[in-house]
Amino acid sequence: MGKIRMGKAKSKIRLRDFVKAKGCFFSVVGYRNEDRIKCFLRYIPSDKGDRVKSGLKYLKLDHNSAVKVAEKFDLFYNSERGIFFVPYDFVEEIYKPEERVGELNDEEVEKILKFFENIPKSKMGVTGSRLIGLKGEESDVDFVMYGRYWFLGQRQIRNGIESGKLSEPDEDIWDFIFNKRKVNIPYDIFVAHERRKFHRAVIGGTYFDLLYVRDYDELDRQIPEDIGVKIGKTTITAKVVDDRYSFDYPACYYIDHPDIRAILSFTHTYVGQGRKGELIEAKGFVEEIEGDRYLIVGTSREVRDEYIVSLTFLEKASLLKEFEVWKEVVA
Repeated sequence: MGKIRMGKAKSKIRLRDFVKAKGCFFSVVGYRNEDRIKCFLRYIPSDKGDRVKSGLKYLKLDHNSAVKVAEKFDLFYNSERGIFFVPYDFVEEIYKPEERVGELNDEEVEKILKFFENIPKSKMGVTGSRLIGLKGEESDVDFVMYGRYWFLGQRQIRNGIESGKLSEPDEDIWDFIFNKRKVNIPYDIFVAHERRKFHRAVIGGTYFDLLYVRDYDELDRQIPEDIGVKIGKTTITAKVVDDRYSFDYPACYYIDHPDIRAILSFTHTYVGQGRKGELIEAKGFVEEIEGDRYLIVGTSREVRDEYIVSLTFLEKASLLKEFEVWKEVVA
């Protein structure tokens, strides 16, 4: 597929697309990309790499390594914002999940596409290493669905698990996810929350996760995704009053709280973590954005002491005591 013309691209680039610039691959991490593309550096050409594309080796980077490489080689990193801004003039190629999924020639992906055969192919795709042709031996399938079709896909996963067409991740897969994401809450509490989200499953031995991306008619959704004025770090407890955007980016939980309008999560670990009517606890940075205060969770890809948990759910799952003990230990 040829390059997308830049004039058209500015209105089309969205979360979970990839762009290639200066020979490196960047994942798109936002929706407001009119002037420059909000990204994070994911793969660089390197003799130390274990991924190969067109005869070149590429190295996958974690958060800290990406920042170090970017600062050394001037790869568009903005230290104040903590992300990368790629100018359109430097873009060599754009990779869009929904446009390239039919070109992957990937048996594992084909199994998933067949399971979701009632959903238009234009409303789903694959992102991550498979999208850009850098699949590794342990690469899972990062499967994307757009807008309302994501919720249809989520229901199908739940029905598939209950009917036996799909299975839940086993303990080895949960361990892999937990360690890969460097989850900072107890393992049992993490897995319990994840199991009720129905966005991860296994089909015919292939593990995949289902990632939400806004459809084009939803791109102007008024959820802040830019940095605000930091007020300080805190922990709050509040009831969720609106969870419609809890799987969005950032995940948004509107809450009943005297000072904080909503909790925003910039890490996929804490999407869908609390439901409407549930009491949740969250720790993060309070930021003031356009006159409102938000609690921000996930100020880096690998979060440290920030989290969101549903206290209501933990009590029902008999995990509340474990959570309280954990807090005492890490405090």
